[in-house]
Amino acid sequence: MFKARPLPASKKEAIALMLENPNLIRRPIMIKGSKVIFGFDKDEYGKL
Repeated sequence: MFKARPLPASKKEAIALMLENPNLIRRPIMIKGSKVIFGFDKDEYGKL
């Protein structure tokens, strides 16, 4: 889906696209305070 279409032109368009197609959201999402990590990154997880 993501590779088949051009990149969204705006943040609003990107959010709308992700709401329609949740599989476009990179998972997992880790949040600690103001730090957010998208996708699995063992090194970043270790730093938290």
